[in-house]
Amino acid sequence: MTAFGRLWRRAPLWRTSLFVMVGGMGMAAFFPTPTLKKHLPWLPGKAPGTSSAPVQSAQGNGGGAPNNSPDSVTAPDPAITQQGGLRLAGRIIPLPAGDWHPILAARTGPHGEISQQVLARTSLGVVSGVIVVEASQQPLPPQAVDDLERPCHDDRNYASQIVEKQGMVEECAYIGNAFIMPGSPNGSPFVSAAFDRMNTLGFPIPPLMITLGWYHAAAQGTQGVQIEAVETLIAPIEPGSRQLLAPPPVWTKDGIKANPAAQKFISDVKAWMPGWTDLVRKGFDGKLDANAIPIAPTRDPSAPKTP
Repeated sequence: MTAFGRLWRRAPLWRTSLFVMVGGMGMAAFFPTPTLKKHLPWLPGKAPGTSSAPVQSAQGNGGGAPNNSPDSVTAPDPAITQQGGLRLAGRIIPLPAGDWHPILAARTGPHGEISQQVLARTSLGVVSGVIVVEASQQPLPPQAVDDLERPCHDDRNYASQIVEKQGMVEECAYIGNAFIMPGSPNGSPFVSAAFDRMNTLGFPIPPLMITLGWYHAAAQGTQGVQIEAVETLIAPIEPGSRQLLAPPPVWTKDGIKANPAAQKFISDVKAWMPGWTDLVRKGFDGKLDANAIPIAPTRDPSAPKTP
């Protein structure tokens, strides 16, 4: 019997350690970190930011900031909780009420001009909200706003509003819906990776969410624009449950008219929309104090109930 054979029979602890080591190497190969995947691109697994999109808008909405594939992706500790506001691209982006967990962050563009972040809010163990933010850190070409208003022109939206001011300021907002569907091909790679990570981490996500999208662009200098896109997804569910207030087929512009619970929820979102978009706009304009964000505009219809 060889020395290896004798060691294999007489050293169970060493044998177990060998199994663990081989298993760990396999897990690292199929679930590599972004850094490991970058240096060893031939590994079979996928790093965050490379998976298929799990979010499909029921209305095909999308647009706003340029939809670039992430150049660099980081996965923050989801145990962190944030409240009040988020600092991104030198601005304050307010957060709806509740505890928000950072899910994924990225930089995109030829020179990393756009910062992106996804956060999720949990209420009684269930995801009651997701916020997706894209903000430019440097002026972008004017062509960057060519599709800014596209999501707001969809006739299937529950509500839309478009604002144009002198000085090349464009803004639009809409209320729509999004089915959370694994393997959907229509989401951006970044948002896709964020929802994949939430699923991997065991975040209970409802099958449908209501989207309040806000897109804003303002001229900076004579050759560029600054942009910001904030998509807030809130869950039309009973507190502490993934059970929708109404079945998915009901959540159409006409379908909610026949369901009082769905109709009331959309009415509540419409009522929340003006105050929320005004608050986000103040953050873009630098008129928002991160330490003194008013509470009322942050109370969305799915916000955790105060004691």
